[in-house]
Amino acid sequence: MGLTVDPTLRKLLGPPQRLIPAGVDAWREIEEWVGRPLPDDFKEFVDEYGDCRIMEFLAISHPLGGQRLLECMKDDRQALECLLDQYRDDSGRLPFDPATAVGWGSFDYDGDLCFLLPRGSGEWAVMVAFRQHPMVLIAEGGFTEFMTGLLSGEKVPRGWPTGAPVWRSMEDSPVI
Repeated sequence: MGLTVDPTLRKLLGPPQRLIPAGVDAWREIEEWVGRPLPDDFKEFVDEYGDCRIMEFLAISHPLGGQRLLECMKDDRQALECLLDQYRDDSGRLPFDPATAVGWGSFDYDGDLCFLLPRGSGEWAVMVAFRQHPMVLIAEGGFTEFMTGLLSGEKVPRGWPTGAPVWRSMEDSPVI
């Protein structure tokens, strides 16, 4: 990948916490299922911090973690498909294409699901599909901007509690 996690995001999280990166083959398998390359900032974040909980409730898996990222992505897509009717507007349209939504995290506090949404020219948005409210939040700035806003407390999705610890490993994570 060749990039580094954004310095502002790294300042909020501290130094990388993972010693075992996913590797090319694991990412290739995920991207084959997704149907396109994932954003580099997301992959690098997951390699360095994944298989974790952010602010206690946001679970983010790693491709080699205890709950493998690809399996979580498939589960999240299936869960989203079961909830689509609650996200439709009055004319029956969705503000996103569910076939391209790529799950990357779940907020255990109330069951919200986090997705990456592909945009033109390789850009990605972040979507939060709220389970307790019939709405989605779409942040066009991408993964790093979303995570920086969340961790700094400047842009926290509706109903999400904030607090410590900012980052903690999943119990018994195999990627330490």
